[in-house]
Amino acid sequence: GSTVVMRGFKKGNLYMLQGSTSSISESVSVAKKNIHDLTYLWHMRLGHMSERGMMILSRQQLLGNHTVKELRFYEQCVFGKQHRIKFPKAQHSTKSTLDYIHSDCRGPSQVPSLGGGRYFLSIIDNYSRMTWIFIMKHKNQAFRCFKEWKILMEKQTSKRVKRLRTDNGLEFCTKEFNDFCKAEGIARDR
Repeated sequence: GSTVVMRGFKKGNLYMLQGSTSSISESVSVAKKNIHDLTYLWHMRLGHMSERGMMILSRQQLLGNHTVKELRFYEQCVFGKQHRIKFPKAQHSTKSTLDYIHSDCRGPSQVPSLGGGRYFLSIIDNYSRMTWIFIMKHKNQAFRCFKEWKILMEKQTSKRVKRLRTDNGLEFCTKEFNDFCKAEGIARDR
């Protein structure tokens, strides 16, 4: 089973922990530290919290009897405050059917279809959001399904597939698939 190390309760948006945890070396050294070191210790424990934020906690007596003193500059703070930049949202300016196609292959499914298929290929037109699903017995049938779909759609719409977005699944990375797209003038996004 698991061992309960500490209990706590929620007070507003803050979790108050009851009890204490410390190693022997920590408890000996913390007792001898000055007030700046305790401020730094709390600063580190609270994820490089700002001096202002720590003073608010101190006034609410959430840091025990500790009074927060001025924080010195620590290089770790700069790294602790770094933010990740999100990937920009993909913009696909499609003006017509077949301008931009998304395709993916999934499987194997645990339960086969009535025809014995365990894989499926999805093809989505970015402009119309029309979706086609092809059930396959084997993943390597994806290329054949895509070719048949492309021929059918281009005949029905009198338009051409211009760009294809896939993942790097092996079914989309074969020499045969790449050569076909190149010969047909289909740009690839992966």
